[in-house]
Amino acid sequence: MLARSGPSARPSLSLVTSVILQAPRRLAALLALVAVVAAACSERLDGGAACPSLCPIANTAVLDTVLDAVALDSTVAGFPNTGETTSLLLALRPGPDSVDVRAVIRFDTIPNRYFPPSGGDSVTITTADSTTLSLRIDTAGTRFTQPVTIEAFEVDSATPADTSAALLTALMRPARRLGGLTLQPGTIPDSVRVRISDSAFVNRTRTTRRLRIGLRLVSTAAAQVRFQSAAGGLNTLGARLTFDPVRDTTYQPVVVLPSSVTPAVPGVAASFQDFSFVARSARAAIGTDLVVGGVPAQRVFVRFNVPRFLSDSTTIVRATLELVQRPARGIAATDSVTLTPQGVVATDTVRDVRRAAGLVASSAVLALDSLRLAPSDSGRKSVSLVALVRAWRALPAGTQRALVLRSSQEGVQVGEVRFFSTEAASGLRPRLRLSYIPRTDFGIP
Repeated sequence: MLARSGPSARPSLSLVTSVILQAPRRLAALLALVAVVAAACSERLDGGAACPSLCPIANTAVLDTVLDAVALDSTVAGFPNTGETTSLLLALRPGPDSVDVRAVIRFDTIPNRYFPPSGGDSVTITTADSTTLSLRIDTAGTRFTQPVTIEAFEVDSATPADTSAALLTALMRPARRLGGLTLQPGTIPDSVRVRISDSAFVNRTRTTRRLRIGLRLVSTAAAQVRFQSAAGGLNTLGARLTFDPVRDTTYQPVVVLPSSVTPAVPGVAASFQDFSFVARSARAAIGTDLVVGGVPAQRVFVRFNVPRFLSDSTTIVRATLELVQRPARGIAATDSVTLTPQGVVATDTVRDVRRAAGLVASSAVLALDSLRLAPSDSGRKSVSLVALVRAWRALPAGTQRALVLRSSQEGVQVGEVRFFSTEAASGLRPRLRLSYIPRTDFGIP
């Protein structure tokens, strides 16, 4: 989804996945090789007097140019995909710039029978004791200055749109409250145990055999709690539900792990074992801004039109994308966002910008420097892209010369940063600064 639309004289964007789908190993190896060569090219290029035939001319001049090379820039929503993060976010910010981010944890395979401690066949669960939801806290992403309560609600629904934020928010009402836990400021525990209604749990063992728990924060001040996600079943530190089917201290509690049976699409349901959603957000209109981060999370897609002689026939010494930041209102002054650039890997047949923005080179293959910014800051910022620009020459013909700017804590952080786009006045638009030297041939003529 494009954050803005309208007529433009710039060429339309079209990208493809063929580089990834048809030759992922070849591309990864190629990008890795380019990265090594790029590092080597960072060495000083002064020639030696003892080897005039084998070395470049001494003290070769470095030329510098600033280009209005951004052919397309856009804010793209819908990231990260459900199940792609290892953390879940609960956030609350009261006031006119209010934010309310909640979470859902699904236990769609709760048992209805247990084996009694005396032995023998399994018997039907008729009672439960000490039903508890255990959460592992991400202390680095948790902060609050006033007491904060984590409230739990039953959010199961027979409605097909069972991930709708509006539906889930409406289900979190007093009649469906399952329990809660209040945390005090000053110390942040690494795990918490939220007591869940025993009777509600037993009722679900007799009926649907699933319990879906919605979580929200209640506080008089801004608060944020981040905890470990099941990450589609890949993270063993996710939430767990425990209960005692008998009131016997010698009996080991039964452990239930997150699971989901919907949506009924092979390979998709696991991504919905747990997820965060935005119940309320008073974020300022995106308009023509380029926005990175926030909730719901946004990415920025930038496509370049760089003259071939610069990228293919010179040695790039430095390359920076210059952006002019504007303050983001309603974000705490102590917040910071780490801007992470990633090269786009696709060719001309993917015409969906949202999809193209998800097809990026791994930082393990093409590493680009990140930049830490304060949302309330302003002024010109520089993002180093030298490794990406050098890689363009080595990539297969038709590969888009584009990149994505995303938050390193995408989807689990309220903070966002904003920049002027190509729709702004000329002095505020994104631009590409290149420092280069003419291509020098090594060896004896």
